[in-house]
Amino acid sequence: MAKINEKKYKNTVLFFANKICNGTLGKLKLMKLLYYLDFDFFEKYGRSITGDEYLRFEHGPVPRMGEKILKQMQGKEIKIVSRKMSKGYNNQQHIEATREFNPAVFTNEEILMLEEIANKWERFTGAEMKTASHGEAPWIATKPNQVIDYNLTYYRNKYAEMERL
Repeated sequence: MAKINEKKYKNTVLFFANKICNGTLGKLKLMKLLYYLDFDFFEKYGRSITGDEYLRFEHGPVPRMGEKILKQMQGKEIKIVSRKMSKGYNNQQHIEATREFNPAVFTNEEILMLEEIANKWERFTGAEMKTASHGEAPWIATKPNQVIDYNLTYYRNKYAEMERL
């Protein structure tokens, strides 16, 4: 596994927090966006953007360093606001950017992938993204609480995962 690229990691969070402004960007959704970003980029270019590894947890793939990065950013680059959701749902830990992301830390290919992931998943909730990730080979082939092998991305379903929801 490559070393964490903290600048890219934090700017990825800022990118999504600036780009997805429709009220759906909670922690759950952000963790899934990071997963899809890194695994889609790995599938195409053989490496991840953030350098993080992902664990197979109950709510889907979770980046090992995700919570730590958010804690470092909270109050400086982002704010996390607890929002009451409709009955039967947990409160959302909504993420808002307090500054712009720095595009200079990314390659052109990385910017294109950030845009692609944001555009593809913008209208979906974190719960819907969790369901989609549970249907993919990396999730299915990994035991609970274990690290998900990036190479399993080559076995994912590529025909419009979310269009069936």
